[in-house]
Amino acid sequence: MSSGANTRLIIDTETTFKTDPVAPDGMVFPFVSESISLDRSFSQSKTIRSNRNPQKPGRGNMNIAGDIAFELSPQNIGRMGKHIFGSYGVVGSSAPYTHTYKIAALPAGMVIEKQFTDLATPKYFKYNGCKVGSFKVGAKPDGIIEAGISILGAKETIGLAAYDATATDNGHTPFDGFEASVKEATVAVATVADFNFSLANNLDGNTYVIDGTGQRYSCPEGAVVLEGSMTCLFLDDVLLAKAIAHTESALELHLTKGAGTGATAGNEKLSFYFDELVFKPKSPVISGPTGLVVELGFVAYYNVDADASACRAVLLSPIATF
Repeated sequence: MSSGANTRLIIDTETTFKTDPVAPDGMVFPFVSESISLDRSFSQSKTIRSNRNPQKPGRGNMNIAGDIAFELSPQNIGRMGKHIFGSYGVVGSSAPYTHTYKIAALPAGMVIEKQFTDLATPKYFKYNGCKVGSFKVGAKPDGIIEAGISILGAKETIGLAAYDATATDNGHTPFDGFEASVKEATVAVATVADFNFSLANNLDGNTYVIDGTGQRYSCPEGAVVLEGSMTCLFLDDVLLAKAIAHTESALELHLTKGAGTGATAGNEKLSFYFDELVFKPKSPVISGPTGLVVELGFVAYYNVDADASACRAVLLSPIATF
């Protein structure tokens, strides 16, 4: 019986949708749990044929989908970031390197391989044509920062050999709540109790054609929807007033290890910038005799900001490229 503790995920970037790259460049992706799988429905025959026994069903299209839950770290966001946002660029001739991710067209696709190496005969489940449908992050005052992505894919192949036997393993040092900080309109906010956001790429997975494969022909992305919420201790109504007035603001979530310079391992920094947003007004409620909080949802967008992205992520890291 295979054990989940002995499995691992490998990811790579395709240059052609649902096709392995000519030169594999796999990267180990540390994760908490995953549910990516192939699911195929059947179509029952309606023919009347003088007895009550069912006929052999017809085949439906193959739906490859699932989620990956993981702990947010400077290593695993490195490569996955380009599949979440679309645009990826790196600056630097030596450490520290500045990796920047912005909203743009997604890469052609992604290879994801699940490796079951503790079986008597190891098996490798490879998924081609994978794209990130949504991405979510949840930060709190303590504990590890949790994240997750949803995946749509096109093709599953079960093999006896690894996609990339020499896949890169950059390690895994997840961020925790003690390394988090939040700014609103470039000013530090010291009263944030909870910060969450989600980015949806609105993938179109209904692209099946009559080609005898039952696989998705493509998986185009739509307009991004970017929403979140911030819960603060109720000390004043400054943010609530901005919400009621529909005043544009900005938020930053910073996750900093050590000095945050990115020059060496253990000193990385990951920042998420929401440069244009509005808060959703929601008055505080009195749920009991203890301290009160105010929860403000927000919607981020791009209008005139110079960075031209409703959200951008910037990673300072000693790793040259992902």
